Amino acid sequence: MTLKRLPHTPLSTPETAVTQPRVCHVVASINESTGGPALSVTSLAQALAAQGVFSHLLTLDYQQRGRQAPAVGVRLHNYPATLLSWYIRGFQPNASHALCQLASTELDLIHNHGLWMFPNLYARKAAVINRLPLVISTRGMIESWSLKRSRIKKWLAWVLYEQENLKNATAFHATSWEEVISIRRLGFEQPIALIPNGVYCPDLCEPTNREILTQIFPELSAKKWLLFLSRIHPKKGLKNLLQVWQKLADDFPEWHLLIAGPDQIGYQRKLESMTVELSLEKRVTFTGMLSGEKKAAALGNADLFVLPTYSENFGIAVAEALAHAIPVVTTKEAPWQDLSTYECGWWIDNNQDALTCALAEGMQLSSQERKIMGLKGRNLVKTKYSWDSISKEMLSVYHWILGHGNPPSCIQFDVSC
Repeated sequence: MTLKRLPHTPLSTPETAVTQPRVCHVVASINESTGGPALSVTSLAQALAAQGVFSHLLTLDYQQRGRQAPAVGVRLHNYPATLLSWYIRGFQPNASHALCQLASTELDLIHNHGLWMFPNLYARKAAVINRLPLVISTRGMIESWSLKRSRIKKWLAWVLYEQENLKNATAFHATSWEEVISIRRLGFEQPIALIPNGVYCPDLCEPTNREILTQIFPELSAKKWLLFLSRIHPKKGLKNLLQVWQKLADDFPEWHLLIAGPDQIGYQRKLESMTVELSLEKRVTFTGMLSGEKKAAALGNADLFVLPTYSENFGIAVAEALAHAIPVVTTKEAPWQDLSTYECGWWIDNNQDALTCALAEGMQLSSQERKIMGLKGRNLVKTKYSWDSISKEMLSVYHWILGHGNPPSCIQFDVSC
């Protein structure tokens, strides 16, 4: 396959040294409550900037969804989410015009993150008009579970622009092998860079203050914490978790379930009602979204992490928990077979029996046994998922797309998946 190369920007010196590319990341939102991409996209852009990449990021600001994730060293092109943006999938013509202008003078490559939103269309238009390579990270948005949600809206987006967006990708980026398969199933044959998300490892020598949360939620005092920290959404399997917790709670009176995360669709109210129906009010705490020192306190003091999800392209919450040396229980709908391989958690079938057994086993372990498992997980993250190594791999993909060297080892060409 011949990859497009930018004709007007010199990418090498007379001595053939490769200069760093100028890249714009495009994502619908980086407001913290919008989920994993807010963190993963800004972190990738920041890590690439640390490698010397001229890193831009274009996004919309949905102020009601919390502050935007910071990205040090990245030039932010930020446009307000208007009323039309809220109701028409990120429609913001000013952002489209600005991206085309930026692409005409200051970019070598556009990297789009996510699907189904107008900023994803703007990325394709800017790339095509200015003859720039386009990398598309699907971010789990073509997994079967996701495609079944809002089917009419997604069908309309597919017909109007999304299929054409994907056809124009120079290459795709997938964070798991399952995501590679999903791309191939849709019939797209472009190269796919298989590169996981990264994660930052905190300094465990600086313990976080447990009282940051216990002062707000006194019921957490003197308890072991079973932590769920992700979006409050049907996709995450929280109904199953509550039903399983009802079966286990009486056998583990020293444990308390924390359900932490942003709620964009009003789903938490249904879960709170369910908690009352199951007589779990005293054994479950909904903390709402946690960020900053509160999030650090939750991760720094949890004894076991659970994510009984129905669909994840990567599962950044799992990686964050492992970085904090917490053993993890998650389903095989998340691409985390490493939990079994590296003996740092439980990778289970997505049903209540399997979840019951895994949680019971994890809570029955001694604190020392869980600590040993957690440290194995932390070593896994440091070895395979550090942002430094992830950004270097992504940078090698950019250089290859722009005509420098052989395909990196992460590139998947096989179209028979």
